[in-house]
Amino acid sequence: MAVSLEQPQAMVIGADTVVALGGKIFGKPADLKEAAGNLRQFSGRVHEVHTGVVLSYGEKRAEFVGTSFVKFRKLRDPDIGDYLSKVYVLDKAGGYAAQEHRELIIEKFEGDYDNIVGLPISLVLDQLERMGFPVPAKDS
Repeated sequence: MAVSLEQPQAMVIGADTVVALGGKIFGKPADLKEAAGNLRQFSGRVHEVHTGVVLSYGEKRAEFVGTSFVKFRKLRDPDIGDYLSKVYVLDKAGGYAAQEHRELIIEKFEGDYDNIVGLPISLVLDQLERMGFPVPAKDS
């Protein structure tokens, strides 16, 4: 909101993503040990990915959350080590990046892939249109 107040003639989009499993929230890991522990907890299980988004333009504001579901492959410690050696994860919710080497850790997902990556584009475009901002037509 501070950016929106400084730039009232600009559409400001803010978003952040968390992962949830069994009522526990996973943000960005502090170190690789925590990231590896997260991946062990996700191994063979389905977890939720929630991205909270705020759109702000002057006095207009919209707030919403996109949710997707990710099922991890059954991972062994060597699998986790291999993945963490290939992908920088300390700035990623849950300690993984679906957009990089996902075949090593993800079995399948349901919902918006863009949400898993960090911004539910289709929800953002829908909300922009509801707020009165024209959205370019999608190519057929």
